[in-house]
Order: sequence, then C-alpha cells, then structure tokens
Amino acid sequence: MSETTPSTGLSESLQDYLEAVYLLIERHGVARMKQIAGLVGVGKSSVTGGVRALAERGLVHYEPYAYVTLTDEGRRVGRGLVRRHRVLKQFLMRVLGVPEEEAERIGCKMEHVIKGDVLDRFVRFLRFAEQRSTGDGSLAEAFRAFCETPAAAAPPVSSEGDVA
Repeated sequence: MSETTPSTGLSESLQDYLEAVYLLIERHGVARMKQIAGLVGVGKSSVTGGVRALAERGLVHYEPYAYVTLTDEGRRVGRGLVRRHRVLKQFLMRVLGVPEEEAERIGCKMEHVIKGDVLDRFVRFLRFAEQRSTGDGSLAEAFRAFCETPAAAAPPVSSEGDVA
C-alpha cells in the first residue's frame, strides 16, 4: 500500500475508496461494491480489501453481500476528502483555466498531499481572484486571458529554477 498522508492517516488508495463510498451515498443513498470498483477504477477484489481496511479503522460498516455505509467518523473524513477534491478541481478550472477532465485528474492527485492550511489558502485565493475586479472582469478571468497571450508563452522558469 502507498504511504499514508498526513491529513487523514490513510493511504491514498484508502482515501480513494472512502471518497467513492461518500460520493455514492451522496448520489444514490447507498454504496455497492461494484459501484465503488467502477468509480475507483479497480476490480471488486481490490475494493473488498480496501473496504475491509476502512471497516477496521471504524470508517465504514461492511458486511459481505450488503451495502457499504459510513460511520459518523467515516462521514466526517469522507466529507473532508470530497471538499479537498472539489476545491482543488474548482481552483484548477476557474483560476488556471484547466479543462475539467484534466482538473479532475490533477485535483485527485493533489488532494492526497495538500495540508489543510494550504487548502484554506487555495479557497481564499479562489474567492479573491473571483471577487477582485480588474475592469475587464475578475482577476481569475484576467489571468485566464493572459495565459492565451504571447507574453505568457515564454518559459516561466529560468535555467536556475527562478520564475522569470
């Protein structure tokens, strides 16, 4: 299993399983093993091991051939994981102009390593960029437009690693 992340103490794969359970319950009221496997992109046998590990940690209720449900703690941790994912995806799309599919993929990777205080700064910058007017719209809109100009096409980092 992969290294645990500081925010939850869970490996990245266990975070992915818990996030999937949370989302499925949010959307459908229940989470089935087959649905979890489909959402995470793994086989059902992998899901069984992951869900059992989550149950051992007191995050889900699991019985073979039954729905997977969240404990109160699982709901709390799952909500936090989903929030991280959504904030990062929105930042990538709305501020940086990253296409949705790519923002989804990158946000999923970032959510596992970003600390809570850094995530809070992403939220604050997202609000700042969307509320701050430049005369031609929000700061976020101005930045996305800048990214399309020749000036933005210059290499952003010097050979010494400094921002040029």
